[in-house]
Amino acid sequence: MKFGCTALSWDTRDGKHLLGRTYDQYGDLSGNRIASVPQGFAMHTAAEPTRGKTVTVQHRFVGMAVQGLPVPVMVDGINDAGLMGALLHYPGFAHYDTAAGAGQLDVHPAYLTAYLLGQCRTVDEVCAQMEHINLTAEPIFGKEMPVHYIFSDETGEAMLIEPDADGQRVYRRTLGVLANSPEYSWHRTNLRNYVAVDNLYKPPRDLLGEQLVSLGEGHGGGFGLPGDYSSPSRFVRMAFVKHYAVKGADEIDGVGRMMHAFAAVDLPDGIQKAHPDYEAYEQTLCTSAMCAESRTYYFATPSNRRIRALCVERERQTDLCYYDLRAQQDIDYMN
Repeated sequence: MKFGCTALSWDTRDGKHLLGRTYDQYGDLSGNRIASVPQGFAMHTAAEPTRGKTVTVQHRFVGMAVQGLPVPVMVDGINDAGLMGALLHYPGFAHYDTAAGAGQLDVHPAYLTAYLLGQCRTVDEVCAQMEHINLTAEPIFGKEMPVHYIFSDETGEAMLIEPDADGQRVYRRTLGVLANSPEYSWHRTNLRNYVAVDNLYKPPRDLLGEQLVSLGEGHGGGFGLPGDYSSPSRFVRMAFVKHYAVKGADEIDGVGRMMHAFAAVDLPDGIQKAHPDYEAYEQTLCTSAMCAESRTYYFATPSNRRIRALCVERERQTDLCYYDLRAQQDIDYMN
């Protein structure tokens, strides 16, 4: 389960609060579905059910899930209280079992998103829960799963959870941007390298007696932002997009604009190859956006750019169920 990803919290001009992410991974979405997990569902906290505890889901939630285990691995989701969350790859930095001890609940990192969405209503409750949770180093699909997390709610606050060597860090009132390794504090400091970047037109200037005019039609806005797909570069681009991009007027406008904003970090098929000897590429397999107020999960895939949606409050199933991704392109023919 090697995957990249970039996450963003945002809001709209009429006060709606959004959380979205790109889901970047090698391969395809054949092992993924949209999961709907009902209140009362008994979920295990360990990848191997006999090792952990079983807890009862208190809040229904929906989101993108990886199948193949008794409990879906929720890579993102939103619950019936408007709490939204996502996990992102955190290779080389994630450390587990740093909070092991009496009174701690052992939770597999792959299940933390599902656990917190199933138990909490707000980011405050997430923070309180994390004081009593130990993320375990138990293998999943044959190896450890290094991840970190972002959560948001109707207040608009975006909080982060990072399992580091010196313990589980919880960051409150963050910039609302997350990528991959290294840790959030490093990314935040790295933004200082780009303090001269802005979105303003750059007029001609005199240099050594000659007038210089910028090339092309860019006029200088955003000049200096990194253009590659590494985690540090994506974090910087997404931070500037969040700062400068025009907010949506309402929820639908905001979701559409968020999907457009993620174009700044969208990874096209073919640009990042897994191995020189065979055809396998990392790409953005799905882009999602969630709205805390409407409890709605929106998503689009590269093979079907139409935005699809699932509202938590309209779900009535009493058992775990899955929705197909409808990957075939849906085209609105005009004539």
